[in-house]
Amino acid sequence: MNETTRFNVSYCSDPLFKLRVLKQATVEKCDICLLNENNPLRYGEFVEKVYKTQRKIRAHYFCLLSGTNIPQNGSTPAGIAGFKISDVLSSYAEYREKQCYYCRHPSAPVECAQAGCGRRYHYICGYSNSCVTQFDGEFRSYCDQHLPEGCRVPVTTKGRRCSICFEDLPQVTEPDYNPLSIVRTHCDSECPPGLLHRECVQRFAYTSGYNFKCPLCWNKAFRVHAAEVGIFIPQRESAWEREPGAFKDLHKRKCTAVDCKVGNGRNAANQLVGCKVCGGQLMHRQCCGVSEADDYLCSGCRDESFVRLV
Repeated sequence: MNETTRFNVSYCSDPLFKLRVLKQATVEKCDICLLNENNPLRYGEFVEKVYKTQRKIRAHYFCLLSGTNIPQNGSTPAGIAGFKISDVLSSYAEYREKQCYYCRHPSAPVECAQAGCGRRYHYICGYSNSCVTQFDGEFRSYCDQHLPEGCRVPVTTKGRRCSICFEDLPQVTEPDYNPLSIVRTHCDSECPPGLLHRECVQRFAYTSGYNFKCPLCWNKAFRVHAAEVGIFIPQRESAWEREPGAFKDLHKRKCTAVDCKVGNGRNAANQLVGCKVCGGQLMHRQCCGVSEADDYLCSGCRDESFVRLV
């Protein structure tokens, strides 16, 4: 993607969605929430769409997804990632004069889905105040007073580390504890009860896409729980699959170990196993040191899943 700099803002163009993605801090405001914070892990990409005669509209992607009165009626390249420009502009009338319950500033597009609540807030303020948008189904949002049951499970962080980045978890107690800052894992009886930083899980989801799984037991059922506690899982190929030549070793059908112990004869090819996540970096079981094919995780996926997420 081509990088250009204009007005001290770094842009990155997206050819699929025909958008610009603002990559640095900017004074430009989101046209939905009227705030200018730029943190893709927390608020989604800060995107800019040029339309008509050089008119522009800017938005945090999660402001679009969580906005209660913003319908998504377009196709992938249309408008802003499937949101028609006309629908976004029309939605202003629904929330522009509504005050955020937390900061008291206007243009609060998110409304708590709990019947009878009516609280309005900015997605950014909700993130900091234990609110959740469930990135699944109807994309419902809930304020801190009406979190769904699955978001309210207390956890003990004393002496615990994040199972992705291995950094210490914050030692917090009520009433300062944000129940959504830590994501639990316990997919089934075989899954270790791990604790994860929310931002580590979101980074992992961005990287993994369709292949997003529990980082401890590799169970895809974890997707449901993650989406319910506010993790956005993009519908795209994994980062390692989008790299040029990612599958070249699959066609060679040769062991990729530096010091192959078996050789690459015709019979040896039958002993090759691929990474359980990406299917690549083929090795003989003896070379990668596993007895079961499902136990093999290549160095690239191991790094992508744990080391490079910090």
